[in-house]
Amino acid sequence: MVPPKGSDNDRSGLDSATGGLVVGDSRESLTDYHPRPGFGSQGKPIQVLANMYSTRFNKPQGEAPSVFHFDVEINPVVKVANQKKPKSLMEDVFKQACQEATGDLKKALDAGAFDLAKNVYTPFKICNEGQKKEIIVSLREDGRETDDDKRRFRVVFQYANKLDLDTIRQFCNGDRQTETTNNEMLASTQAMNVLFRQDASLNYKPVGAQGRRFFGLEGRVPLSNGGEILLGFMQSFRFTNSGMPAMQLDTAYSAFVAPGLLHQVAPALLGAGGGGGGRGGFDRGRGRGGPPGGRPGGGGLDSISPPQLRKLNEILRTARFTPTHRQAFDHSPTQRVYTIRGITSQAAADLKFLLSGRDGGVDRMVSVVDYFQQQYNVTTTKPRLPCIAYGQKNYIPMEFVQILPFNSIPMRSLSSDQTAEMIRVAAKRPDERRAMIGEWRQKLNYANLPKLKAWGVEVQQNMSQVKARVINPPDVMYGANKTARANFGGWNLKGLRFTKPGRPLKSWAVLSFDRMCTVQDLQKFLSYFIPVLNQSGCPVENNRPDLLHLNPDQGGPNAGLDAGLKQAARQAYLQNRVDPQLVIVILPRKDTIMYSEIKRIAAESLKLPIVTQCLQGMKIKQERGLDQYCGNISMKIHCKLGGVTHQVRIPALDERTMMIGADVTHPPPKGGAVPPSIVCTVSTTSGANLNMCPSIRLQEGRTEIIRDFEDMVYNHIKMFEQKGKTKPEKILVFRDGVSEGQYGLVVQNELRAIRLAAARFSDNYKPKVTFTICAKRHHMRFFASKPADADRTGNLPPGDIDSGSLSTLEFVTPTPSTFTSKRMQGFKGLHVPLTSNIVVADENGFTADSMQQMCNHLCYSYQRATRSVSMIPVAYYADIVAEKCRPLVYTEDDSLVEPSVSSGTGGRDTMEFDPLRLKKRIEDSLDFNSVGWYM
Repeated sequence: MVPPKGSDNDRSGLDSATGGLVVGDSRESLTDYHPRPGFGSQGKPIQVLANMYSTRFNKPQGEAPSVFHFDVEINPVVKVANQKKPKSLMEDVFKQACQEATGDLKKALDAGAFDLAKNVYTPFKICNEGQKKEIIVSLREDGRETDDDKRRFRVVFQYANKLDLDTIRQFCNGDRQTETTNNEMLASTQAMNVLFRQDASLNYKPVGAQGRRFFGLEGRVPLSNGGEILLGFMQSFRFTNSGMPAMQLDTAYSAFVAPGLLHQVAPALLGAGGGGGGRGGFDRGRGRGGPPGGRPGGGGLDSISPPQLRKLNEILRTARFTPTHRQAFDHSPTQRVYTIRGITSQAAADLKFLLSGRDGGVDRMVSVVDYFQQQYNVTTTKPRLPCIAYGQKNYIPMEFVQILPFNSIPMRSLSSDQTAEMIRVAAKRPDERRAMIGEWRQKLNYANLPKLKAWGVEVQQNMSQVKARVINPPDVMYGANKTARANFGGWNLKGLRFTKPGRPLKSWAVLSFDRMCTVQDLQKFLSYFIPVLNQSGCPVENNRPDLLHLNPDQGGPNAGLDAGLKQAARQAYLQNRVDPQLVIVILPRKDTIMYSEIKRIAAESLKLPIVTQCLQGMKIKQERGLDQYCGNISMKIHCKLGGVTHQVRIPALDERTMMIGADVTHPPPKGGAVPPSIVCTVSTTSGANLNMCPSIRLQEGRTEIIRDFEDMVYNHIKMFEQKGKTKPEKILVFRDGVSEGQYGLVVQNELRAIRLAAARFSDNYKPKVTFTICAKRHHMRFFASKPADADRTGNLPPGDIDSGSLSTLEFVTPTPSTFTSKRMQGFKGLHVPLTSNIVVADENGFTADSMQQMCNHLCYSYQRATRSVSMIPVAYYADIVAEKCRPLVYTEDDSLVEPSVSSGTGGRDTMEFDPLRLKKRIEDSLDFNSVGWYM
């Protein structure tokens, strides 16, 4: 295998699907990858509209459009040890510099764009090559002049180079694609994205690490459990294959913490105070979305339990706030904004620190409560609540913390109710979304922005028209040689049997943690459900599993889960003296905390990991919809017993082809040592490409490259050989979890790992590899230009009754082989985003048509649904397994902040971990890992 050109460099860098791009300190050209074999011709050609607005550069008198790039250093005049320079501070300093500058410098800065780090781009010179320009800027304190040297900053500009913006257009046309021009194109594209962010951030709040999403407070929608939904937009400047770059524009929705005093906000975030919280026994009605707590009727919190503390840390870490205690002290409310480092495990009354004696006085230990009383003459009315930690060693009681707007709620911290509310607000029909994007285009008013005028940038008013094709779906095959024909991306399971049976269900039990779902209810449900399983082709040999009804909160919130699962597993084993195959668990409500804890206990706390299936008590007791509910559950249980629900015939896959899906999921943001990232690969175990087997590792946190990929691939090949009596000749890798800017490093290292894994079998064993990056394109939208090309929901496609894959021809990168496709059919009120497949290496010689048809057909083979999905299933399974492992890895109480631990060391250590911990527990448990436990 020949590695990508330039792979010996440490250059990486871009996003590609529809021509997107993010450039960091290192860069890599898309021309370094496998060249595009063509655009393909299969399917019905149609015209669609894309949320891309063509952009061009204009300069008077035929002058080439260009800008100057300057390096900028911002440092305090009086340096402070370990002083950080957050983006908000850098932004304030640059704004003040623009206000104080005069003459040519002011002209250059007013037209300039600053990336809030170290780069300034402007069409006017600040200084000449080899020269520096230095100014001193004084930040105001609470809107007043200050003499504090710590608030005075030295700003130094130094000439870096001149960027020719026309290289972007040339790249889009496929002209002058040398390494030098491509590097300049990437730098110019970065400058353009900085420019567009500059004006947008004046009126809207940028959110996210990449600074592409912007939100305002207008039209905000209340969200349950202390949140609010803010409406905004996403914009990104991208190069395309259409001959011109384009501005991508889409609507954006996100959940934020509702602003307010923290001790009043916290009960809502925890779902406490909603009536009935904290009552004993089974409790179906306790506060939704979090652990029980607080007084019934909304009395607020006086103390916080460890699970509640973990939840608050998840939500509030890095939240911005202002302190309120100085208002009572000096009647001058501070405008200084701070960032929450964490929440202490100790209450404010118990948290003590050593206070240095004044004027020769004796040092003494003092509690935070006493300190605030003595220093600021304020009384802490809730001394049993913890403190907020901020800065290096600063602590403040929760009741003196005013949470500001625009503090995001992490997606993983959203309750099921909040997620449902988000979907109701964000789900728009395509015609609605198209109109909203058009409204944002008008509001942003690019034509009248002074900076864009100075740069000579013009953005078209209307969406771009794009050529596309609709590829027909495959026939979906079931047992007894029956087929289902996909209609609008889905099909009906009625009258069909699964393709391949798994192990007969012998050793199992049903455990109810729902007070309202009794043993009698379980018997009634099973009398309906067991025949459904048998009729579907999932054989049940033991029709009378043990039924248990236990209290999940025996001994405290969720404290009874461990004992309950152990009892259920033992009862299942005693029936046939066979290791438990399945425990069905009935939940009293949608509860992500309880669900995650059940999955963690089942995987780690029992003698052996056991397969579980969680159901909702309310669902199994309702006759309405029970048939469909049981049908959906039967597919999942069938997979969890090792069966195959359905299959799709794919000509490009033969008996010596192995597919591997791979993903890396990273730890949540937190202070202190960085926890490990979770790596998962899932491979087909034979040439039939029906059964899958995961491999799991832990590796250094926030690392994109799969460190142990060689060993994981070696084990996959070994299992394939054991099952099929031959090693694979073709290996198709579908890689998820690669962030924009890391494609080059990932491909370089992981292709080498595959070669090394193969060489461990024989020097002559050299399977041909096709390596494809699966990139989720949540903001790429296509709209029907004609009503006849849309389905009944207004979505694309299909053009006829058969749902297919939409492959764009123009708004993709010039190279490598990239196609953006929509394979998941949209539901009413929901406009489906897209997935891009970037073929970065291909030794198997796929044509554009064969690759697109294979990917389209594969997306109908997802085992736990009767509907096509938007991602190649083997990569989707890797994503699911990695997500299922998160509760096993990120459950330690490492989120708590203790006063004895200083965060001011200036470095981020890596948490100690065993990289093979999950492998030894899950992967080495062959009976468990050989079935679809993750379905």
